[in-house]
Amino acid sequence: MAQAATFTDVPDSHPSAVEINFLAETGIIKGYSDKTFKPSNNVTNSQVALMISRALQLDLNNRPNPGFKDLTKVDQETYKAIAAAVDEGIFPKGTNFRPFEPITRGEMAQVLVNAFSLKGSSNQQFKDVPKNHKHYQAIAALSANNITTGYEDGTFKPSQPLTRAHFSTFMSRVLEPDFIPVKSGFGYNKNYQYIYELYEGYTSREYFTYLSSDVQGDWWYVSDDYNQGIQYVNSIGKDGFTFKGFLANDEILTDFHIPYPVKLGTSWSFSMKKGLKPVTYAVTSMSETVTTPAGTFNHLMEIVSSDGFQYYYSKDYGHICTKDLRTNSVVYQLVQLKKK
Repeated sequence: MAQAATFTDVPDSHPSAVEINFLAETGIIKGYSDKTFKPSNNVTNSQVALMISRALQLDLNNRPNPGFKDLTKVDQETYKAIAAAVDEGIFPKGTNFRPFEPITRGEMAQVLVNAFSLKGSSNQQFKDVPKNHKHYQAIAALSANNITTGYEDGTFKPSQPLTRAHFSTFMSRVLEPDFIPVKSGFGYNKNYQYIYELYEGYTSREYFTYLSSDVQGDWWYVSDDYNQGIQYVNSIGKDGFTFKGFLANDEILTDFHIPYPVKLGTSWSFSMKKGLKPVTYAVTSMSETVTTPAGTFNHLMEIVSSDGFQYYYSKDYGHICTKDLRTNSVVYQLVQLKKK
């Protein structure tokens, strides 16, 4: 999903660049007149009202006066957006709206739940969000929908102001679930034997058979029609999934690597063998459906490589098929998945 940066201060390397560009392309965020976005600035209540009204395409006309005393300095567009958001029950009524003050993470949770009718409860308990917290239910609903996982220390920091970049990330996850990061899966399932067909002018088959597991991961034997093959290890750790083969000359072949967390727009590079030029990979979808002789597979991750191939991976079963984009043809696909 590589693309030119929309804003001068949001390079492609920014953690929220893809989400910010997505919202800009859909007209939900506008940025500033100097072509910046100011991602590290706190997002204000009025800015959130504007973005929510655009995302929901609210009718801004003929809305009742929201009744706040502190809206005299906001422009007409912002006033109408606030009036519409309050009329829809997205923001609460009150004496002051605090249009130029930052929204907190807890308030953001409540606004998103109200705006998009998010429901659900989560087993995840944040240490700083007790059940009597005014935003407890909203934060739980955000967690249940995988919009947030909080911080590594087990907190949510509900009173902390939210940056424009972080709000863009949350908003994008609500609007497009492909932006929700996945932190596990995409390796081969040891409860199955895999049979693939490879098309290189002729058709050949590869058989993936699970052998055993150790501290390195799950060991597989990948063989051809003549039962000649090599051993691979399916390694899964907090940094991602890697499938490595060990050749007869002790050379290591990295068949594939997927980093964690992974989401729409994630990109990475690796080299299959020492001395080879690295290939760059980018996730272009997290919700594809592909049918092969082995069946129909849903919610697949689609990956495009810089050398002209398109890969489809299942979170539960691993590699499903590969297409050559130069010929728009399938060159490798799963043809049988046999339960062991």
